Amino acid sequence: MRRALLAVALLGALAAAPRPAAAQPYDPAYRWRTIDTAHFRVHFHQGEEPLAQDVAVVAERAHAALTPVLGYAPRRTEIVLSDDVDDANGSATPLPYDTIRLYAVPPPSLSELNDYRDWLESLVFHEYVHILHLDHVGGIPGAANRIFGKLFAPNGLVPAWMTEGLAVLHESNGDPASGRNASAIHEMYARALALEPPGFPPLDEASNPLLEWPVGTAPYLLGGRFMRFLEERYGDAAIAGYLGRQGAQLWPYAPSWVARPYFGGRSFPELWAEYAEAERGRGEEVVTAVRERPVTAARRLTARGGRAENPRWSPDGSFVAYWRRPLDGRPGLFRVSPEGEDLGRAATVDANGTFALRSPGEAIAAIGEVHREFRVYDDLRRVDLRTGRTRALTRGERATDPDLAPGGAFLVYVQRSGPGVLALVRRPLDAAGRLGPREVLFSHRGAEVYEPRVSPDGRRIAFTLQEGGRRDLALWEDGGVTRLTDDGALDTSPAWTPDGRFVLFDSDRGGLYNLYAWEAATGEISQVTNVETGAFQPDVSPDGKTIAFLLYSRAGYDVATIPLDPGSFMPPFPAPPAPAAAWEQTPTPTPTSTSTATPTSTASAPAADDPAPLPSRPYRALDTLGPTFWLPFLSGDASGTVVGAITGGVDVLFRHAWAAQAFWSTSTREPGYALAYQGAWSWPRLDLSSSRFVGSSPDPGDRLLSVWTLADAGATFTFTRLARVTALRLGWSGTRYDTLAGEPGPDPRLPYPFRDGFLSDLSLRLSYSDARRFVRSISPEEGRNASLSLRYAGPATGSDYELARARGSVEQYLRVPGLSRTVLALRLSGGLARGTLGGSAPFELGGVSQPDVLSIALGAALGLTGTPPDALRGYAVGSFEGTGYVLANGELRFPLGAPRLGHGTWPLFLRRVHGALFADLGETFDRPGEPILAGNRLSAEALRLGVGAELRLELVLGYFLRTDLRLGLARAMGAPFGGWRAADAWLGPDEVSPYVILGASF
Repeated sequence: MRRALLAVALLGALAAAPRPAAAQPYDPAYRWRTIDTAHFRVHFHQGEEPLAQDVAVVAERAHAALTPVLGYAPRRTEIVLSDDVDDANGSATPLPYDTIRLYAVPPPSLSELNDYRDWLESLVFHEYVHILHLDHVGGIPGAANRIFGKLFAPNGLVPAWMTEGLAVLHESNGDPASGRNASAIHEMYARALALEPPGFPPLDEASNPLLEWPVGTAPYLLGGRFMRFLEERYGDAAIAGYLGRQGAQLWPYAPSWVARPYFGGRSFPELWAEYAEAERGRGEEVVTAVRERPVTAARRLTARGGRAENPRWSPDGSFVAYWRRPLDGRPGLFRVSPEGEDLGRAATVDANGTFALRSPGEAIAAIGEVHREFRVYDDLRRVDLRTGRTRALTRGERATDPDLAPGGAFLVYVQRSGPGVLALVRRPLDAAGRLGPREVLFSHRGAEVYEPRVSPDGRRIAFTLQEGGRRDLALWEDGGVTRLTDDGALDTSPAWTPDGRFVLFDSDRGGLYNLYAWEAATGEISQVTNVETGAFQPDVSPDGKTIAFLLYSRAGYDVATIPLDPGSFMPPFPAPPAPAAAWEQTPTPTPTSTSTATPTSTASAPAADDPAPLPSRPYRALDTLGPTFWLPFLSGDASGTVVGAITGGVDVLFRHAWAAQAFWSTSTREPGYALAYQGAWSWPRLDLSSSRFVGSSPDPGDRLLSVWTLADAGATFTFTRLARVTALRLGWSGTRYDTLAGEPGPDPRLPYPFRDGFLSDLSLRLSYSDARRFVRSISPEEGRNASLSLRYAGPATGSDYELARARGSVEQYLRVPGLSRTVLALRLSGGLARGTLGGSAPFELGGVSQPDVLSIALGAALGLTGTPPDALRGYAVGSFEGTGYVLANGELRFPLGAPRLGHGTWPLFLRRVHGALFADLGETFDRPGEPILAGNRLSAEALRLGVGAELRLELVLGYFLRTDLRLGLARAMGAPFGGWRAADAWLGPDEVSPYVILGASF
């Protein structure tokens, strides 16, 4: 119990770490500094100081603007700024102290985040709203926090649409023309949900993770718009009042009841129904307006939905390639013929996926991948569309949005050249596919560039330019840059026609995304499509006759085509005027320049009257490493009751995490302790623990022992890729066993009496996983997990006991062809042991153990799955013992239905029902020269078979924790190669055993 509590404390301290590398999120090579302001500490690593200065200024501005609105002001918030991921994102948590983590990357062009005046300000405001919301704690939880440290955050135990919706509501700092609530993309998503079957999501579904598009975007989309609905009807004061009362709830899972006094006595389900009706009305108005002009009749080439991007015609016009992230399969580059024939996935591409086609058989793609273990960068790779194989073109370049000149003479792309900095880059490309010297064509302070497209004559480059609070099309030519559009609309995704006459693009002018055309000769803009949802990212066929583009529906994005017919172009919807901030042409690097941009952001361009930079100092881990909580506990040891207390802490960079507990055994009057430390300041990651408690002798004598682990030390080496991870831990443990005073010594009559001594053992644990599951999966569907653990103790390690252990397992997941989401899951495991402690069994088989609910919750919070227990279902737990074992498990897993049953904002939701048919075959055995425990050697005749079925209820608990409630029936079939049930006569009657387990199978 003490070790379990210690593990919980240490894992809890790390629970707020960004994923996937929860315990070691930042590169140990980073050198960190800190800027102190009145309400924030901004931590940043080398190369980030200009951006960190901007963050500090924006954060104080956010504090001044938001605290009066939300009615709460925290004392100090930690902000960690890192430039190690090529993905725009951030996170915030009030535990163990108020912390915001920011990635120093502007969002991509086709993103739900693309409607902003200043990406950094939107990001900081959004995350700081989370702090003001989640840290607002009162009542009994607030009193408990004042006594025990920060442990309770009732406002964090509400549906995601509430937390994310509140942040979306305020992320634009009161600007009604920017932010996600003003986004034409979000408007399009909501319109499709309201008007297309099966109708607007009910509140119970919206309060839990969705299985359909728009999946993870739904809390931001629906929550932001619902919060705006509440704000418009009841005002900011009502929302702030509700947040204060919700933060004082001892039972936080009744937000609808808490909200009634602040929202006219109406519950959230009632308000949601009115909001849904408002969305339907708004959607119908928009569609009616669209239909006042001829609606574009497009030909859909795909009908898969989900996320799709970057349709590109093959140079010979034989197919359209595009990147897709399906809801039920691997992401990658896909192809479809002009007639709509699905040509399948050409290559797996887990992240980014922007690309250009060099030939019908080869693409140059920007692919995100782990870089030097701790970063995730985009790099250019050559992709063979016939085999799916890739070859690196760049390493650590942080390159995206590639395009090729006609004939492939050179490559242009966007490079993330520093924190918050995007540069337009050109490089020669020879016939062998080798890149030449790098040229920075455009890198302007306070500007972001996207989606460069080279003109047919190779002399000009059209691209998307975000600057001065707006997004327009720009043209690079002969070292200079001019705007093609200059207004308040979001104009993106340029594409030349083969004759160079037009640049097609998408724009949200008129409130909907449609395709438009800029005519090179006149500069006139015409509207190309008139759709009811949205049209994006055009590309023109090599013969100049057909436009391929993305067309949106409720299911998501799909590839569609229309004829390119300038005669059918329409007058454009008027664009809103440009914001007040004026854009001024400034000198840019010449075409031969190889300089890099100065790290900056759009937050605060330097000016003559700018204030002096804020001072910075070296980072001090001790500022945040102190204990953040303490808790008393009542538990038990081998002698009876123990009482004690536990505490722990972690620094904001997760370089150091620790937990400690001290306790007293009331029966033996013996003190005990447990200490644990984890250090992520190096690679490998280090861990060290020590403990002392009262245990029982492992032999049947059952006397009381002092079990003192002087040290358990380890070093974990990780080898990480986006689609797979390998970890190797090397460790040593030293434990002293001593009989307590007043206890009898070892009983010499026992066959293997346990004597006092010192156990010194070396260990190795190796794990590997490339298993994949997808949004709609009921189980991992592809890949495998493997693990191996070895232990040795003996004279060579200074041990008084001689032990050796080996244990391993392999799990394989196979899709069943032709059956959606049906999986054959296979597992093979086994172990061998030499020596025992007091004759205790090294291995047991039988039944399946009930997992600890707290471990399930922590595993979900940390993104960890743990090691599944060895299950031989149909037999009682511990029926078989031995110094060796073998076990094979097979399960056929299949979906049964998706009832999606819940009630309003209740914290229990039945999402899906699925089933499994299983067979388990295994046995323990005795190794020669070892204690006789199983009564048999390894042989086929001794193998036992258990078969059965499980009904699995896929539950969402507390809005976030997804787990399975498994209702099973198992029957012990005996030894199929040795007499069947006759071999089990000593175990009891032949019967079917029911069981109920919370938690997933292997």
